[in-house]
Amino acid sequence: MFSWKVVINMGFDLYGMNPKIKKGSVRPPAIDWKHCTDKEKKKYFKISNQWEADNVGIYFRNNVWWWRPLADLVEKLCFFLDDKQKEHLHDNGGYQYDEATAHKIADTLEAFVKSPVAKRTEIAHKKQMKKAEAHNKKVSVKLKALEMDAIARTGNKNIAPCDYPKDLNDKWESIYRERDHTDSYPFKLANVKEFIKFLRECGGFSVC
Repeated sequence: MFSWKVVINMGFDLYGMNPKIKKGSVRPPAIDWKHCTDKEKKKYFKISNQWEADNVGIYFRNNVWWWRPLADLVEKLCFFLDDKQKEHLHDNGGYQYDEATAHKIADTLEAFVKSPVAKRTEIAHKKQMKKAEAHNKKVSVKLKALEMDAIARTGNKNIAPCDYPKDLNDKWESIYRERDHTDSYPFKLANVKEFIKFLRECGGFSVC
């Protein structure tokens, strides 16, 4: 039987292994997290975020929705990556890519961004997302009708799909599988460009 799980804002955190640090740029000192005030925490995050913004090779992050299209693009274009390197683009277990590989990925992505194909890819992806959104609205209507049926049968206005009568739950699972998840995965060239900046300055990176 299908069961819902809460999707939290998980993501892919890429850390530079030997990032270039601008002259005069100093990492903010660590604070005592157990005893510091909220004001001190807020100040630390503000300074830390600025330090990372000034030194783009330190850190790059995408949530799961933004990272997948970017990782797919890297996998598609960077034929020099071996199977293991391609596989680990899609998990955040800390796999490392050396500096030479980071530069090759950057070169490949930059060539893509400068080509006419890039803008066409962005436009096509946007159209696919809109098409998926329209399709999923129709799916939602079907699911809502099923919910009303479940409420009518059980009298429970807050019933979850996993608690529907079996025949309705089976229908719910079948209808839900019709969803097109393309609408959840945005693609923007601006994100690719930010990733290129990171790759140029990171000195190699790990995917965490």
